[in-house]
Amino acid sequence: MLKIKFLKESKLLAESNQGLYEVIGVLPGSLDLFLETFSGSNIAFERSVRNYVSSNYQSLIDNLTEEDIPATSARGYKSPLNKIKAQLMAGTTYWWYTIFGLQPAQAIIRFKVVSYYVELEDRLEDIGYGQEGFDFESLEQKDKMIVYEKHFWEDYLDSFFDNHMGNVADLGKVYVGAAGIQSGLYGQMRDWWMSTDGLGIMKSEMRSEKDELYLSMKGEDDPEDAPERKEPQWFEKGVNAWDDGAVGYDRQEDVPRPKED
Repeated sequence: MLKIKFLKESKLLAESNQGLYEVIGVLPGSLDLFLETFSGSNIAFERSVRNYVSSNYQSLIDNLTEEDIPATSARGYKSPLNKIKAQLMAGTTYWWYTIFGLQPAQAIIRFKVVSYYVELEDRLEDIGYGQEGFDFESLEQKDKMIVYEKHFWEDYLDSFFDNHMGNVADLGKVYVGAAGIQSGLYGQMRDWWMSTDGLGIMKSEMRSEKDELYLSMKGEDDPEDAPERKEPQWFEKGVNAWDDGAVGYDRQEDVPRPKED
């Protein structure tokens, strides 16, 4: 039964992000760009990563020999060496860290995070965010989601990484992942090492870019520094957490139980 549950919920992630949104309890759509970039299929992002790797590390890949790599299967390639070279070219940080150490792995993670924030900033600029006369209420729903995504990281970056990407997270249910690992994205990102052993690096880079984006787009009346992180709140089922009148609770057990018919 557990295997079936994993398969079912993994399929949810493949088909849409609804399953993950249900687990983390945030407005569906408010992390779509992040999930598209790091967990889905983003051809432009993948191409930019390959170009970055080629521009900075092509000679390391070209000079790699069988003697340089650990034992591994070929898994669909002519040889283990060909497989690892292909993974390195794609920017798979597990193999960069395993063969070449922390420095290139960290640099590639930084490039990926910066690329995500550049795209987020571009989309915000496209809808006029931060410009004179910006009217949030007049935006289409998909454009409102971009604004929510920016503010989500300003408010909940630490708690998201700790509770929904960390392997010690305990959500009370399994979304996807190995037995005993109860976390929304632990090991499930396309570059899975970034959400396991490399998670601390990614979190640090996300913090840095979050603050940079805030400073570059803050209005005249906004605080000088990025907002302090917030602790997530729990809401009654059916209540939209983004509504001004929504009542949040600090602990899940404080949320009123639905009345029985």
